[in-house]
Amino acid sequence: MNLPEQSVRQSPDDRAEVLLLLRRLATAIERLFAPFCEVIIHDFADLEHSIVHVEGTLSGRSIGGAATDLLLNTVRNGQTDRDLYNYKTTLPGDRRIKSSTIFLRDGAGQVYGAFCINYDTTAFVAFQRVLADFTSLEVEDSVTETLSDDINQTISGIISETVAELATGSLGLNRDDKIDLLARLDEKGVFQVKKAVPILAEQFGFSRATIYNYLREARERKGTRSGRESRELSDIGDEKD
Repeated sequence: MNLPEQSVRQSPDDRAEVLLLLRRLATAIERLFAPFCEVIIHDFADLEHSIVHVEGTLSGRSIGGAATDLLLNTVRNGQTDRDLYNYKTTLPGDRRIKSSTIFLRDGAGQVYGAFCINYDTTAFVAFQRVLADFTSLEVEDSVTETLSDDINQTISGIISETVAELATGSLGLNRDDKIDLLARLDEKGVFQVKKAVPILAEQFGFSRATIYNYLREARERKGTRSGRESRELSDIGDEKD
């Protein structure tokens, strides 16, 4: 028998209890594996400032920092039904990091955050044969993530990566290329962040209205535009470049 939705959703007090327990767990994990480990807890209510707890200093991030490109992508595409274990993460200085992300769900199965563990394996690379099981990756190489507190840096990185995928360079983009670019960025969850539009406008010299018009067309071509997205885009005027 299916229970009414309100009977399985967590109350604010229940969620606070869970987060308190996770903070204690984060402390235990980081202290056990210090100085090579860091634990981050995210709250998806605000993806621009999703970090609500930090243990360790591996990535230099802090409370109030932004969601990573991987989290933006998985949340946008609804790919939070499975947790991610032992995948590759990048940090400055060519440090070799492996990470695991566990998505936090309420009683109704709705994802509201993530519990992330990052481990620096750089010091163990020379002992790869002995520690092969410890340093192996269990997820395909296509799963990558960049750790940063700055949402502008995160969005700009996704844009640069996506332009490189088009293999034409930002100066050689025609109208169809621009629509394709926005479609790819949309798939990666970029437009969940309000600052994405002004960043795109500044980087490519588009007007904001043009960006929304191209995004509307990209979604129409793929047939992925929801009613909510249609209402949002309909509020944009027909201003030209």
